[in-house]
Amino acid sequence: MVDKFLEWTKKNGWLTEQVDSPLSLPDAVVSRYKSIPEEWFDFIGTFTRITNREDNMWFLTCYDYQDSYDDFEKMSLEAASGDEAWTNDIKAFWDKTFMIIMSVRGDYHYFAIDLESGKVIEGWEPEFEKVTVVAESFNDFLSKIFTGEISLII
Repeated sequence: MVDKFLEWTKKNGWLTEQVDSPLSLPDAVVSRYKSIPEEWFDFIGTFTRITNREDNMWFLTCYDYQDSYDDFEKMSLEAASGDEAWTNDIKAFWDKTFMIIMSVRGDYHYFAIDLESGKVIEGWEPEFEKVTVVAESFNDFLSKIFTGEISLII
């Protein structure tokens, strides 16, 4: 799957950087997201960077989970400030939502894995928690990217 993905990135102007041995996620991320699909980690574990040419859409790699992976969650929590029920709903949503791609091109946008179902979802600002299912699994998501059914040229 990685070879096919690298072929796709070259054809579509995406930039990648890889390392020889797998990287690991920060302990705080692993403890928060206990059911990260192995298929995702097998894919992303050797990348240090996957970004479009403009560097405004990227797959999150182990490095991104050091600090910036939860920026959209933080924006939602800021909007809900003072509303305890809304804040709790946002936290519950993001506790089961594992971000895999972020975009800051135009409207903020993301793809994530719903850790309860394993499905890949897509969300947009301003209500990041209103999502659409786009793929049944991470591998299905990649297949749909390869066929053009899901466009990362947004």
